[in-house]
Amino acid sequence: MASQIVENYLKAFINHSNSEGELLISQLSTLMHVRMPTVNSMMKNLKKQGLVNYEKYKPLSLTEKGRKVAALVVRKHRLTEMYLYEKMGFSAEEVHEIAEQIEHINAPKLFDRMDELLGFPNFDPHGSPIPDSFGEISE
Repeated sequence: MASQIVENYLKAFINHSNSEGELLISQLSTLMHVRMPTVNSMMKNLKKQGLVNYEKYKPLSLTEKGRKVAALVVRKHRLTEMYLYEKMGFSAEEVHEIAEQIEHINAPKLFDRMDELLGFPNFDPHGSPIPDSFGEISE
């Protein structure tokens, strides 16, 4: 199980990478609100874990393993947003902050049950696609 910090990096990566699936360290630094040396250190760590393709001075990309972990974090976030919106009556503006906390729970059955109760939605309240339980994202 990835740490909350690792999950946040991977989620930022998948949400903001370009059409080739690449992101610059400087972009990730800005997104994560941390200094570039901190991002460099984290990318070296994620490379060791097999989650990121990292070469000095080159754009970053996720490995297949990293992409799947990131997509599953995004799935938990977006399913939570949808559940809060559809089943609990929260506004679309309110759901993000709560989902930011819940997305780090390691309970696949919980999120599969949310998916089922929601009728297996393809999109969250903001119109973003929800990855399936295998980490596949349909556009």
